[in-house]
Amino acid sequence: MTKISKAFGLGLALSALIAGIVPGTSTPAQAGDAGLGIGLSWVFGSGYNSGLAAGAKIFTDRDKDHSAGSLGLDYHFGSESLRPNLGISYVGDGGYVDANFGYNIGTGNIDFGLGGGFVNSRD
Repeated sequence: MTKISKAFGLGLALSALIAGIVPGTSTPAQAGDAGLGIGLSWVFGSGYNSGLAAGAKIFTDRDKDHSAGSLGLDYHFGSESLRPNLGISYVGDGGYVDANFGYNIGTGNIDFGLGGGFVNSRD
């Protein structure tokens, strides 16, 4: 199985997980409900595959004190590569924390990250 097909399969599995298990994300987001954020993630791996990444995310819900699915694009400093990712997030008052799985385009690895940052949440 190629790395791209593994990443695609992981994306489908995470989408199903986000839609079916995470409270508050079982219905598709309406256009006005999506949140936007910027932040940092710590990517776990070995060697230059681990370390800090910075990027932007779109959230399925921007209501304060709710969980949401996220889709992001990070720049991973260690490998100097882009890292698209899917995750599960908690949106707070102007900020978020998340756990995400990403595909490092430069190294071809699928990795795990924990992050946080700012989001345009609402009451």
